[in-house]
Amino acid sequence: MPKPNRRTILDETDAKAATNEGVVRWVLLISVTLTVIAFAIIVITGALSQDPVESQQNVERRVQEQRELAEDRAPSQNSSIDGIVVDNPDAGAPPTTADQ
Repeated sequence: MPKPNRRTILDETDAKAATNEGVVRWVLLISVTLTVIAFAIIVITGALSQDPVESQQNVERRVQEQRELAEDRAPSQNSSIDGIVVDNPDAGAPPTTADQ
């Protein structure tokens, strides 16, 4: 058993049990850079492959979908129902004494 007063001196490399080369930082930097470049190439070539008519059709389709969603969410002007509508309101209800 070591004595409590004994002091162990280690250098930085032995204390870390590793080297201090920074390889992980370089791998991260290179991989992020390549990912950004690849994404930019994909976006640019995708944008260049569309003609103006096709691009305009995509915008018009999105606008139409947003209008349909807004109409579905908005309550109808002619509706007096304020809640859930079911065909048989007693379906699933427990039997009462009148039913037995």
